[in-house]
Amino acid sequence: MKFPVTTKAMSAEDAATISIRNAILSGSLVPGQRLAQAEMATQLGVSRIPLRDALRRLDGDLVTIDGRRGCWVSSLGASEIAEIYEIRIALESRCVRLAVANLTEDDAQYLCGLAEDMDLQHPEVLSGYETRRTFYAELYSHAGRPRMTKLILQLRDNVGRYHVLQNVQHSVDAHGELRRQIMERDPEGAAEVVLAHLVEARDDLLATMGTGELVAEADTEQL
Repeated sequence: MKFPVTTKAMSAEDAATISIRNAILSGSLVPGQRLAQAEMATQLGVSRIPLRDALRRLDGDLVTIDGRRGCWVSSLGASEIAEIYEIRIALESRCVRLAVANLTEDDAQYLCGLAEDMDLQHPEVLSGYETRRTFYAELYSHAGRPRMTKLILQLRDNVGRYHVLQNVQHSVDAHGELRRQIMERDPEGAAEVVLAHLVEARDDLLATMGTGELVAEADTEQL
């Protein structure tokens, strides 16, 4: 298994956390895959202790740890994905209203620049996912609700890896419309765009899971 390289100066635990997280989000590590800690530590160039602590950070979101059965990449069923989207719809529609209401003109211009970068990158490439994550983290930070924003980003990661495996094409039109609402600093308009986008993403993902396409691709990744 080849992990994405991290170049910024950081602790061994932070570097391992980011590398494992990126490997899961990119589909290099697929849902249900066992994680051999000795092998991972060698590949990441860290000792067992920071690796163990990194996995604990991800436990409950992207990784499942069981004292007797070991450690593996978490997997979600259709009902769990539907519930995650139910929570995201409630939180993100609220969060974007608060955020857009607090934007200055300079804030809006900066966010629109991030959104343009987001649309230039192919959605199933990890860098594209990271750009989108950065955009939404920056946007929602203006809501003044740090705990809500943290939970939203965790939920986005939980389902985002399935979109990477599925090769879902993010709607450029939706992002373009969101840019317009941000520039106009229209909280209700932005909330409507986010709501419609999340509903469409949820329905597309659940439909694909129902056909077995997502499972088939995940199985292929493990061969």
